[in-house]
Amino acid sequence: MQPLTQAGAPVYANNADSIPALLVLATMLAIAVYVELKERRIPNWLTLTGMALGLLISYLHGTGAFWMSLGGLAIGFGFLFIFYVFGGLGGGDVKLMGAAGALMGADLIKPALFYTAFIGAFLAVMMVIWRKDFWMRIGWGLQRLAFWRKGEAQPLAPNVPVAVPYGMAIALGCLVALLARGGM
Repeated sequence: MQPLTQAGAPVYANNADSIPALLVLATMLAIAVYVELKERRIPNWLTLTGMALGLLISYLHGTGAFWMSLGGLAIGFGFLFIFYVFGGLGGGDVKLMGAAGALMGADLIKPALFYTAFIGAFLAVMMVIWRKDFWMRIGWGLQRLAFWRKGEAQPLAPNVPVAVPYGMAIALGCLVALLARGGM
């Protein structure tokens, strides 16, 4: 999509059409994935900087782009905040999606959320399967289903929740949304 020109300066309807915004997005997501895999957290300095740069870049591209960026921030942050409240995600994941929304804009963050959800679910299933106690849990569940058999199912060790690196799902979801749009 070619940017409109206004007094010789490009005016973008969305941050996803801007090369600086895409570069910041790619850098931010790459750092987030690396740090999350290494330290199991996404740093605030990264996400808050991404939000600020997304809003700044869009402000420089005009009022329409700024409002799209602000809407993307609200949609990305707000949607994942619901899952944060119920304990499904960490705060870094919420802020990362908000920053991605600020850099991608309101129109593109919606499909990114959709793709992120499917990729995150796939990662969660894969991590459960690769757990050491997966087959034991499957056997225990089958024993519980066979209620007509005599005897009690053997108790398992306390359930340890599966920690999915959701920053990776966010990065892949944003990439798929950009590729599906034809923005790369």
